Amino acid sequence: MNPIKSRRIIKKKAMDSGKDSYLLKTAPNDMAVCKTCGAVYHGKRWSLGKKIAPVLKKPVPVLCPACQKIRDNFADGFVTLKGSFLNAHRDEIIALVRNKEAHAMYHNPLDRVISVKSGKNTVDITTTTEKLAERIGQMIKKAYSGNVEYKWSADTKLARIVWTRDA
Repeated sequence: MNPIKSRRIIKKKAMDSGKDSYLLKTAPNDMAVCKTCGAVYHGKRWSLGKKIAPVLKKPVPVLCPACQKIRDNFADGFVTLKGSFLNAHRDEIIALVRNKEAHAMYHNPLDRVISVKSGKNTVDITTTTEKLAERIGQMIKKAYSGNVEYKWSADTKLARIVWTRDA
C-alpha cells in the first residue's frame, strides 16, 4: 500500500484591492460614517454598525466606496437575465436578487446592486463588486436552472454574467 496519498489543494483567491480605484482613495480616519447608507469605517474595515454609529463621539461624515460607485454609476459587475421564462417569473427573480443584495450587504456593506433595468425579455443588473454579480448568477442558476455564462476581465475587476432560460 502506498503511504503517499493524493491531496487536493485549494487555493483561496485573496481580495485584490489594488485594482479597485474606489478602495485606493485615501481611507478616512479610524472612525467615519457614510452619510448616505450609515456604514461605519472602523479598524480599516467598513461594516453596518447601527449600534456603533450613535456612540461615536465625532464621526467624520464621508461617502463609502459603494455609495461613491452608485453616485458615479461605476459598476464592476454586470448581470443580464434573458429568455421567455423571465417574463413569467420577473418579479420573483428580482425579489431574489434584492434578497441576495441584502444578505451580501450584511456581510460586506460594499456589496450593492447599483441598478435593475427591465426590458421586454431582459433584466440588466449592475453591481458594485464583481463577486456579487457572480453570486447572483449562481443563485439564479440554482433556483431556476437555465444556462449561465461567466466572463471575467483579465486586467480589471470586472465580471459579466449572462443567465438564459427559455420556457
